[in-house]
Amino acid sequence: MGQVTQRMMILGWLLAVFALLGLGGCKGDLSDKKIEFIDLNRAMELYEEGQGDSKAVLFIDVRKHERFAEGRIEGARNIRVNEIDLKYDADPELLKYDNLVVYGENPGSASARAMAKRMIQGGYNTMLKDRVRLFLGGWVVWESTGLPFDVDPDVESDDADMTGEEE
Repeated sequence: MGQVTQRMMILGWLLAVFALLGLGGCKGDLSDKKIEFIDLNRAMELYEEGQGDSKAVLFIDVRKHERFAEGRIEGARNIRVNEIDLKYDADPELLKYDNLVVYGENPGSASARAMAKRMIQGGYNTMLKDRVRLFLGGWVVWESTGLPFDVDPDVESDDADMTGEEE
C-alpha cells in the first residue's frame, strides 16, 4: 500500500505541475477577460507611435482580402484567423512588434475577436509582454474619422476604368 500511495502522490504532483504550466490537454476556450480591448483614441496613439518606430505596432486586418484591398488602416497586414496555426510556435516576424492590434469590419466583428483569442492562445502574449489588443471600432470607425488608410492601386483603377472596353 505504501508504494501505491507514493506513486499516486507523485502522479498527483505531476498533473498539478502540468496544469499550472498549461501543458495538460487542449487549450480550450479563452475568456474575453484575457483580451485587451482598445478604443479609437488608443488605436490612434499606437498608430502614431508606429510612425516613429516601425516595430512599435502592427495593425492586423482580419477581413476578407477583397475588403482589405478596398481600404485598410495604413500599414496594416491582412491575416485571416485560420493562418494562425496553434500547432506551431508564434511567428517570429509578428513577435518583433510591441503591439499587435487586431481589427475587423465593425465593433461587432466576431472574426476580430476570434483572431485576438487565437493569437493569445498561440503565444503572442507572453509572461513578459502582452502584445495583442483588439480595436473594437474596427474599419468602419477608423474610416469614418478620416484617419490615414491604404487602398490597393488595382481597386482604384478598376473603379476609374468603367469604359466597358475589353483589353
